[in-house]
Amino acid sequence: MRTLSSVVVLAGLALTPITAMSQDLASAPNPPISDQMVFMGTSDTHVPASAMETIRSAADAANSASIRIEGRADRANAVKQELIRQGAPAEAITVRPTPTRPLVQTGDGVADPTERRVDIRFQ
Repeated sequence: MRTLSSVVVLAGLALTPITAMSQDLASAPNPPISDQMVFMGTSDTHVPASAMETIRSAADAANSASIRIEGRADRANAVKQELIRQGAPAEAITVRPTPTRPLVQTGDGVADPTERRVDIRFQ
């Protein structure tokens, strides 16, 4: 019986630092928000349904951080308008039109969907 009691006490002591650590994590500041990419379809002004979860997440984050959108102007503006529709404050969003560089090199004449992306950067 004494051995069992010792094990229970030792197990309880071993869990104490974990409990304290979880309380420290709960009170820690929010982690930095990671940048996102939205891959547009062949339509330059329509944000595809497959990107809506990313847009909603970025719109929520815009309440605590400003956003810079980079990509071709028409696509970047389409993403900005969708962020605003999802609740992001317009004043928290800036658009920086930039040419899109491919994420990977493709052969001549090969369509690269990564060239139709818009980058969402948190500042």
